[in-house]
Amino acid sequence: MAQCLPAYSPSPPAPDYSHALARGERSLQHSLGPGFRHRNPDHTFTQKSGKVSLTLRGQEPGVKVPWYGRDEVITGFVSVDPERVTDVSLQVEGRLSISLLEHSKVVTVVNSETNLWKKDSASNGSSCPSQVEFAFSLPETYESGGKEYPLPPSFHEHSGTTGSYINVRSSYRIHISVTKAPKSVFNWEKTEHAFLTFDYLPQSRSRDPTSGIPGSLASIKALPNEWYQCTGTVAVENQPHLEPLTTNLFVPNARVYPITETIPFHIQVSGRVDSLRASIFETDKAPSQTPSPTLSFAIESKRRSDSPWHPLPKPHQSDCPFSSLPPTSCSKPRALRVSVLRQICVDLKGKKQVKNVVIAEGDLEPVPPMMTDCYCYPVDHNLEYLSWEGNLKINPDVRTGGFEGENIKVCDYVTLAIGTSEVPWKDVKCSIGIKLVTDSWEDPPEVQL
Repeated sequence: MAQCLPAYSPSPPAPDYSHALARGERSLQHSLGPGFRHRNPDHTFTQKSGKVSLTLRGQEPGVKVPWYGRDEVITGFVSVDPERVTDVSLQVEGRLSISLLEHSKVVTVVNSETNLWKKDSASNGSSCPSQVEFAFSLPETYESGGKEYPLPPSFHEHSGTTGSYINVRSSYRIHISVTKAPKSVFNWEKTEHAFLTFDYLPQSRSRDPTSGIPGSLASIKALPNEWYQCTGTVAVENQPHLEPLTTNLFVPNARVYPITETIPFHIQVSGRVDSLRASIFETDKAPSQTPSPTLSFAIESKRRSDSPWHPLPKPHQSDCPFSSLPPTSCSKPRALRVSVLRQICVDLKGKKQVKNVVIAEGDLEPVPPMMTDCYCYPVDHNLEYLSWEGNLKINPDVRTGGFEGENIKVCDYVTLAIGTSEVPWKDVKCSIGIKLVTDSWEDPPEVQL
């Protein structure tokens, strides 16, 4: 005879999951997801103004200006003296101001006001708490002129040169208002204010890795799909009788690079030897009409190979432009520069203004063959090529990539300049548009807490 199964008692429901620690819990290890920035709620940033203090949670220790990324919830609390407080309000303000020599414009990109606490008849005479909590998040877009634009990151660029004034600032701040009742019928209502500026740095991520890609010619030939090439033709300045040069600039094909990582590059310049000498090394001395000592020595050695009794002549000094230069002088040309150029374009009321800023400069390392004293007359007509490789490191004060908004566009380029002007953008011969992002392609490491 079959026995009946015991009555089934359902298990209690699983507890709600939360990444925030409950009382008595401790996190041993935390694995960050792609583009996720861990914020410890115990780390705070506090700014005091009079009797009002504003505290933000989840800030890094020692940070001078608090910052937040896209879709992050900004949490904190306001500390007040609760005596006679009738109202506590919070306002989030964001502005994009653009100024030129003749025109200026200010656009409000964020304007959100929230009442945190208010004394009314329903409060039954209870006083304001000494700490008033708040939480809010920034919008992703703003509207202006009937169009919608992405919320601009915190940004500031100023230039006050003669005849070319430009000032662009994108800023955000929190405004706290604390209203207090008058002490007597003979006094007025009093309102105290506190302001805290914070940075908005929206996160972005590269789609391909850039680390581990060597900027060598062998790598370019073996992995051509990993590199993006820009080719240009360069005329020799002030010497129209010389043939132009051909330049090639190579960068990793993704063209989306984290601001925290180096950008490898490779450059190659080819053409006649006399054009290379005049453009790349900018030698002031005119080429000699006699062969270089190295070439002369080699020719003489060949002629006397059949007559071993005649001693070989020693190399003599000549006025060849490269004979007095060590190889290192030729390996690092002073007329060749690779940099990351940031271009700020402003179009305001029909007035256009452009400002260029160098945010990274590359160190060139020669790739054989090098230009040495053997490249002198009479081989000026020979076609040769010179190669260099190196890396670009973005300046540490750059915290965001390019963006576009109403009346403004910020773009970044890897540029190859040939010339000795004080500012490199006057000599740019090749440029490749790139996008700088905040996070690398690789997942961040696990964090031990």
